[in-house]
Amino acid sequence: MTASPTAAGVRRRRLELGRWDRLLVILAGASAVMLVPRLFGDPLSVDPDAWRLTAYFAAVTAGAAALPRLRSSLPLDLALLGMALPYSASMWLLGYDGPLGGLLGPAYGLARNVWSGLAWALLAVLVAIVYHRLCPDAGMRILTRPGWTALGLGLGGSLLFLAVAFLLPGPLIGREGVPLLSLSGGAGLSYGIANATSAIGQEIQFRGVLLSALEREQPARVAVLTQAAIFSLAHVVVAGPAADLIPVVLVLGLLWGWMTQRSGSLWPAALGHVVADLFLLTALVSGLYGG
Repeated sequence: MTASPTAAGVRRRRLELGRWDRLLVILAGASAVMLVPRLFGDPLSVDPDAWRLTAYFAAVTAGAAALPRLRSSLPLDLALLGMALPYSASMWLLGYDGPLGGLLGPAYGLARNVWSGLAWALLAVLVAIVYHRLCPDAGMRILTRPGWTALGLGLGGSLLFLAVAFLLPGPLIGREGVPLLSLSGGAGLSYGIANATSAIGQEIQFRGVLLSALEREQPARVAVLTQAAIFSLAHVVVAGPAADLIPVVLVLGLLWGWMTQRSGSLWPAALGHVVADLFLLTALVSGLYGG
């Protein structure tokens, strides 16, 4: 005779299903916010779409904070808002041409790239602080001191990426970089700081806050897969749905998520991300290794 499931077990399964439904509904809403306006506007626009997505996640987060029945989704909603806000703000700062724009240098200039990258990282840190206040036991792994395992994963993962990347044709990786001759002097330093700070900001967003929020509701391996998928979707917003870079982003998201869980620290993935972004900036020049 088979024992019937207990009421607590049934409620637990319903809760778990509800968590999946909630994530899918939120992402479906985000897709509608992004795609529906493109039917009536410029399909190549980026920045207005990013702000629209940020406003959507802000509304969802505010709703979860205001309504008790939605309160359990607040960590995930805040993590998704923290994914969109730093990018939108940094892109706005990069191209801002208002009355105070001259204080930061010309729009899209070298100095503005540096300020944009720093703003990205700073906003990601602020979101992480708010998330920590909301979920003090979340374990974002940001302040965890890297041990020997973490250092080995960070260095080994970076070297593996470079070894594989140099063996692949340039177009397969997704885009060309800035010609090396244009990176001499202040340009190389400015672009390097901009790329490194934005890469660290992304790791705080995705392998810090978002992965932590997903691990509250999903098994560890599933959470790594989910954050990598969202990481890829975020790049679709920027690069377009046909970008060759997206499959590579998915693989890197999986690798960096696994490294974060395996080492218990965010910084091996951050090191790998910085190395990858600097490689994409400097090495993918037309004609290089078959590109």
